[in-house]
Amino acid sequence: RSEDQLRQIYLVKKAVLLVALTLGVLMLGTASWWGYQYVQYRQHLPTLDLVVNDVAREYHIYVPRTDSKDEFALVVLLQGGDAGSWRFAQQHRWEALADKLGVILVQPVGYKLPHNEGAWQLDTHAGATQDVEFISAMLKDVAANYAIDERKVYAVGYSMGSMFSYELACQMSGRFIAIASHAGSMPIDPRDCNPTRHVPIMHLHGVDDPIIAYSNRWDWKAWPTVGTMQDVPGLIDYWSTKYACKGERVMTENGTTHFVYADCEQGGRIEHYKIEDIGHDWPDQIFGRSTHQVIWDFFTEVSATEQPKTG
Repeated sequence: RSEDQLRQIYLVKKAVLLVALTLGVLMLGTASWWGYQYVQYRQHLPTLDLVVNDVAREYHIYVPRTDSKDEFALVVLLQGGDAGSWRFAQQHRWEALADKLGVILVQPVGYKLPHNEGAWQLDTHAGATQDVEFISAMLKDVAANYAIDERKVYAVGYSMGSMFSYELACQMSGRFIAIASHAGSMPIDPRDCNPTRHVPIMHLHGVDDPIIAYSNRWDWKAWPTVGTMQDVPGLIDYWSTKYACKGERVMTENGTTHFVYADCEQGGRIEHYKIEDIGHDWPDQIFGRSTHQVIWDFFTEVSATEQPKTG
């Protein structure tokens, strides 16, 4: 072979080697990134199994380290996205609060049925109750093993979990003393939402949310049975109208507006935080206080006046 041919072969081999090394570095970097994400966000709590209507379901549980003989409060954390085994927003702060105040945390794992677009069933009705029945079975399972104060059972939802929290407000208002959620919505015309009790609701939402728009209604891509979803002002109006709330208090601080509807029938209460310069991510603070603490204070204020009911 000529010197030029040998040089060309050398250059080609060198180029192939450089490409292979580059791809190897990229693949290693990608694998490392996913590994970091897995370690950082994967749920670390123990998993318990349930069979509900012949379907295997799971939930995670955190039991506080306490010697107190008092009954436990219970907070259900409803995850967004695929509602999989991932840590909930501010979970370590929730765990610290649980240890301090005697609170059991449970995080149910979603189950995506073939006709669902999301992990939680929305627009629950007589023909679609699987997730409500799962939550009911989970509460019974926890109560069978721990002493639960029925005046202190709450739910917190994020994104898809926020949407499902409104199914609990519609279908399980006698079990949950209050719910709070961030970055979700609900159908504008739910087929079955006749709560036996006006469960107090807190809704947080970022004005710049690119996924669940604050000011616009929207439709599911492939879930037409659920129908059109509310914009956030419409969501708040839906519940304040259902609860026949008469008055509104408004307070604004550092770009966040807090709406309170406290004069409602059956002791109902609606609170809403409209947060500027926040998108779909969970806000770290509201009015200078950790978001989890703002939610917990809402729960405890409600429990001070609410009495447990069945239904």
